[in-house]
Amino acid sequence: MRLIKARIEGFQSFSDSGDIELLEGINLVIGQNNAGKSALLRALLPDLPDDRHRTPRKWQSHELPTPKIYLTIEISGAEVRDWVLRSGTQQYFPIAQEQNCNAFMHEFFKRPNFPISVTRSAGQAFSAVYPSHQLFRATPGQGAQAVVTPRNGDLTIQRNNSNGNHDTLPNLLFAAWKRDMFYFAAERMAIGEAAPGHADRLSPNAANLPNVLHWLSGERGDPFRKLVAHLREIFPTVGNLSVRTMPGSSNNLEVRVWPTEAMERVELSFPLNASGTGVAQVIALLTAIMTIDKAIIIIDEINSFLHPAAVKALLRILQTEYAQHQYIITTHAPDVISFSNPTTIHLVKREGYESRVEKLNLADVGAFRDAAEHLGVSMADVFAAERVIWVEGQTEELCFPYLYQQAKGPLPPGTIFTSVAATGDFLANRRNRKLVFEIYTRLSTAVATLAVAVAFSFDSEKLDETEKADMQRETKGALHFLPKRHLECYLIDPAAIAAFIASKDPQSSPTVTPDAVVTALKKTTAECRFHNDDWKNDITDEQWLACVDAANLIDTVCGRLSDQRVRFKKKADSLFLLRHILANTPSHLSGLVDYVARLVAAVTPG
Repeated sequence: MRLIKARIEGFQSFSDSGDIELLEGINLVIGQNNAGKSALLRALLPDLPDDRHRTPRKWQSHELPTPKIYLTIEISGAEVRDWVLRSGTQQYFPIAQEQNCNAFMHEFFKRPNFPISVTRSAGQAFSAVYPSHQLFRATPGQGAQAVVTPRNGDLTIQRNNSNGNHDTLPNLLFAAWKRDMFYFAAERMAIGEAAPGHADRLSPNAANLPNVLHWLSGERGDPFRKLVAHLREIFPTVGNLSVRTMPGSSNNLEVRVWPTEAMERVELSFPLNASGTGVAQVIALLTAIMTIDKAIIIIDEINSFLHPAAVKALLRILQTEYAQHQYIITTHAPDVISFSNPTTIHLVKREGYESRVEKLNLADVGAFRDAAEHLGVSMADVFAAERVIWVEGQTEELCFPYLYQQAKGPLPPGTIFTSVAATGDFLANRRNRKLVFEIYTRLSTAVATLAVAVAFSFDSEKLDETEKADMQRETKGALHFLPKRHLECYLIDPAAIAAFIASKDPQSSPTVTPDAVVTALKKTTAECRFHNDDWKNDITDEQWLACVDAANLIDTVCGRLSDQRVRFKKKADSLFLLRHILANTPSHLSGLVDYVARLVAAVTPG
């Protein structure tokens, strides 16, 4: 299930939002405070409040229509089948009079993703134009229905020729919407205690969090340990997590937060309800995304309940570990926009009593300038970090910690990777290099509460060994250079590039094979643009790999093999190639793994 379009009429500050189109991945909603971002998210909640849009011309409730929300949701036949089984009761699906009932439903349950459009008003469930699946034209009273009944873990299908207007698909969808959509607002969640009971799935209001954590820790130890590892990455002050039965007569379950990994005495831990707002939010969020296959996760003002460094760590986890979910996140922080690799960005503006939504073109620089004017400026990446590794850019900021965690294990507590504002500042004349290096070093140590060490990692680009040695000497060994020209030199992997093109352009999959990529890489490299003295017609040659402009080479090859339908974007797509290589030929990344490990070791005492 995935939300692909929403429209809001007559709700809070929206008279009519127009169509808001959403995609897979992270969808950002940005704007100033009180612009209408939170109202947009509240319009998606199952419990839609009757909060009518008011203006100086009309403000009395009897003059105003009730809010109406239009949603287009992408579902699959397999999901619908699961919903019927979950319901435990008969469900009705419209069929045409001439159709074979059993054949229709068996094909329906095999359908790939398809859209269903529904509407709702305050206090009501979903409704839809009959028939909701839109597989044929009909009006209520015409046609027939397939009566589908759950029985012993399977479904029985019967035909009903009553010519009624039974269509329960919208009701099934509404039940799934309430179950598989999670909303996290910027407010304290008192979810650290719950009555005894078993639960293996978080409720939308997270009230049963202690029950789910108790089940995870007792029956699914590996996911529970992974959750704790995520918490340590996001919060350096969190060492462990436990659930216990509270002393006394209530027998309630209680979540405890430990400041250390060791858990010797419960008196040395703290109740979750007494911990910071962000801790409870993140535990609930991680529990939701780790215990369900696909969900819609809505996060209101993520930067309001998390420190900037924690926001980055959380976004990195969402993008690298749990990309199967759809995320809708509001923010007014530029840091969130720059690091979340959003698939869509919608800017909410408010003028007087009216909010409006504008979809930003991700490639439109002018639109981002407009967004920046509404957002202001913020930079606080390194607060509360003990060890800071400044890296070339946002690609390395995302990929380096992920690579380390996959190959070596959890990062040492308090260690963060963050990108410098402009690497070129370090590559200017000697005086500028020294000044900028000192600024970043002092920034790192001044804002960190317990700063231990600072390191810098930059691409080699076209610097010769003498230039690199001079810069390393000036920085007393704190500056490290990637052994190859840039990160993408490690990602020239034909199988990974072929998989990437297929993921973006499925129709090219039969012809874009790893062998085809090898041929294209060789042909493209032989051209003047990528040719150099080290080229020996061998894409595995280490001398060539160390100096080739790999990012542009990969982009050119992707464009040629897909008739320009697929382009490789360093920031957005490097992670795909990295993950594919790690999963299939991890030895190809051994040199990069060793380099990242040296960076971490450089800021880790002992």
